[in-house]
Amino acid sequence: MIHMNNVELHNVEELPVIEGRPGRLLQRIPNRVLHALREPAQAIYRRAAGCEIRFVSDLEPVGVQLASYNGDSIATVYIGDYFVSQHVITQQAVTLHLELPSPYFLAMEAGQKLQYAFSPKVWRIMLQGGEVHLLDVQGASLRPPAPEELPARRYLAYGTSITQGVSATSAELTYVSQAAWCLKADAINLGVAGNAYCEPAIADYIADRNDWDFASLCISVNMLNQGVSVEEFEGRAEAMVRRIAAGQPNKPLLCIGLIPLFMDQGFLWPDKDPVSTPGAYREALQTIVRRLQSEHVHYVDGRELFGYGFYGMSHDLLHPGNNGMIEMGRNLARYFEQCGMVDGTASSLKGGMPQEGIRSQADGMIK
Repeated sequence: MIHMNNVELHNVEELPVIEGRPGRLLQRIPNRVLHALREPAQAIYRRAAGCEIRFVSDLEPVGVQLASYNGDSIATVYIGDYFVSQHVITQQAVTLHLELPSPYFLAMEAGQKLQYAFSPKVWRIMLQGGEVHLLDVQGASLRPPAPEELPARRYLAYGTSITQGVSATSAELTYVSQAAWCLKADAINLGVAGNAYCEPAIADYIADRNDWDFASLCISVNMLNQGVSVEEFEGRAEAMVRRIAAGQPNKPLLCIGLIPLFMDQGFLWPDKDPVSTPGAYREALQTIVRRLQSEHVHYVDGRELFGYGFYGMSHDLLHPGNNGMIEMGRNLARYFEQCGMVDGTASSLKGGMPQEGIRSQADGMIK
C-alpha cells in the first residue's frame, strides 16, 4: 500500500481511523475480511506483526511519528538489509528521527558490490506488538521504494501466535522473517494468535491475493488446545488448503504440522481440556495433503524443523523463543529449497544450523 504518495506500508491492507486516537491504524487485513472473522481474531489482526513503513529519502533526514495502543510495540529500523536501531513505541506519540548512521559504508562504492534483498537506499521500520498508529512522516525527497529495490518474491505465512511471533523480541526474529531473510524474500505475516481456526474468509483472502509467490500454513495448535476434535480440525483445514490451492494452483503451498509442544511431553495447559492429540492433528494434515495429490502442495511435520527438540522454546514449551525462531526459520527456508518449492540461498548458509539439519525428508514431504 502506498500512503501519502511517498511511503510504502508493507503487510498493511487498511488504514482505519479509530475514534479518540490520532493518525491511522496499520491493519494487516482489509475490513471486509476482518469483519467476517470471529471477534477475537479481529482484535489480533489489528496488532502489528511484521508491518513495515518503507521509503527512500535520498540521504536526507526523516521524522516518523508513531503511537501504540493496547500494549507497547517494538520498532526496529533497518536500512536495506542492515540493522540501524530499535525503539519502544508507547501510547505517547514517539518521533523516530532517522539519519544515515556513521560511517555509512553502504553509500560508498564498496556498498554497491554487496549482494542484498533490499536496496541499501530503502529505510525500513519493522513493527511488532500492539496496535500501531502512523501519525506523520516528514522529510525531503521522500518516495516509495521502486520494485527493483525490493525482494523479487514474497512469502506469505498463516498460522497461530507462533507465526505471529509473540515470543520473538522483534519483528525480524519471527520464523517467518527468518525464513524470508534466508531466501532473500519479502514476508507477509498473517499469524493470528489464539485464533487460527482456518476460517473461510481468511482462506478466500489468501487464495484471491496475487502478491505472493509461495506460502505456508502452520495449523493449528489453537484448535487442539481449545477442544476442537480432530474431525472438525480436518474439515476446516482441508477446506482452507483446497481453497488456496484452487485459487493459486501454480504456487507452492507448505502445510506445517504441529511443532514440538507441551502435549508431546504429557502436559496439559491449565484449564484446558483437549479432546485430541498432537499426533492425530499431524496425521490429519498430512492426510489432507496426500488426498490433494498436487505437486504444488507439500507437508512437513513441524518437529522436523527443530533439530534440537524443545531446546530453543520459551518457558511454556509452546512458543519458540528467539533461538527457536531462528532455527525454525532457517530450517524452513532450507526445506522450501530441498523440496523444490523455491530457488534460493538457504542451502549455502554457514553456521547456526543443527548438525543433523532436517532429520527426515522421507517422512516430511508428500507431493
